[in-house]
Amino acid sequence: MCEKIPLPILIAKEGKWFVASCPILDIATQGKTEKEAKENMTELINEYLNDPDTSLKRRKRALT
Repeated sequence: MCEKIPLPILIAKEGKWFVASCPILDIATQGKTEKEAKENMTELINEYLNDPDTSLKRRKRALT
């Protein structure tokens, strides 16, 4: 079963780049366009939550 859980994402333009961050997970990425930054953040969140090195406690905290 796959659940969609909303996470706050902040996007800001810094010079020529759009920087996307997710404060709850303490992760960030960038892209040349806002769309690219959003896509990169989606991929990064999925990788982060599926990474066995990410502690279960931290994953549960982010999703509650």
